[in-house]
Amino acid sequence: MPAAYVGRNVAPKGYVWVFPKSEEEANVGVGVRGAPAKPYLDRFIERHGEMFRGAQVVEVKAAPVPIGGQVSRIHGEGVMLCGDAAGQVIPLTGGGIHSSIVAGKIAGELAGKAIAEGRRSFPEYPKRYAPWSERIYRSLTALRLIENLEDGDLNMLAEVLDGRDIVDLANGFDLARVGAKLSKHPAFAERLGKALLKALEVKA
Repeated sequence: MPAAYVGRNVAPKGYVWVFPKSEEEANVGVGVRGAPAKPYLDRFIERHGEMFRGAQVVEVKAAPVPIGGQVSRIHGEGVMLCGDAAGQVIPLTGGGIHSSIVAGKIAGELAGKAIAEGRRSFPEYPKRYAPWSERIYRSLTALRLIENLEDGDLNMLAEVLDGRDIVDLANGFDLARVGAKLSKHPAFAERLGKALLKALEVKA
């Protein structure tokens, strides 16, 4: 069963994931910010001997992921930016496959139309991609909120929210519903409010 682990000592400003690919193989990785990634991954594997005893490394991959949100302008004369180049990654998860595929599909359609019409501008691109741009923005807001929480608050967050809530929070879906659920826990909500204000200060 897929699992994710968070905490400043586990993966600062990120998370460790274990995604089974079969009964004998799994994708195990870590995403961090402001620290080298591999030492945290090695430490996690060492601390969870019951999970990895006898395991062998099959393949190693690493790459930087832009999670600072979408760039302010994603098109210009004769050019459209897609994927990592445009910052089209869901910030809280670091996932960008779906968001990039959608951008590429839209860009391809608009490029073909522009060629047929003999023009080099693409004003429709940001309009058609707007739902994903908003989703990226909301996920970035959630990321800035969560990264200001202490480990104890992260544990409480996991207790208060269910799987659907976590997915929505990570992907920028229905944050109002998640916020309403958290508001039923006053003491925790107050700490979240302070963290949110701190997150908004970073944005400003």
